[in-house]
Amino acid sequence: MRTRAQSIQAWRAAHRTVAATRGMVTIPKSAFPHPRDAGARPTTTWPVGQLADYALELEVGVAPLLIREFSDRYEAFLAGIQLAAGVVRFAEENPAVAICVSGTLLGAVIGTALSKSREGALIGAGIGLLAAAIVNASLREKQIQPA
Repeated sequence: MRTRAQSIQAWRAAHRTVAATRGMVTIPKSAFPHPRDAGARPTTTWPVGQLADYALELEVGVAPLLIREFSDRYEAFLAGIQLAAGVVRFAEENPAVAICVSGTLLGAVIGTALSKSREGALIGAGIGLLAAAIVNASLREKQIQPA
């Protein structure tokens, strides 16, 4: 049986591994203490066959380690890294769409800040989308014209 300090130390090592790989790490259940022994709290996520989900906050200001418990293993990953990696990959693959989405979001934020209403957010989003489309068109025009 492991002590709480040993459990925390084991999960800290897993956290470092996950942070270094920036992905998901699979850990055999037989080789690791249960996440609750290290202070993890139960959470709920989309079911993908796991028995339970846990969030383990080891340090203040650091992304928590999210752990899925399966019958034979744990899957550990950092909160937000998978989403951020997907967004960056999408933006790299579709720069025109990324410009339009970011322009729309920026316009919505500015519209909300200025009007403090839903209508202002909608108008701001429309103006942001329009501005992004203009920028997109001008960038495309510069690429088409021979130098």
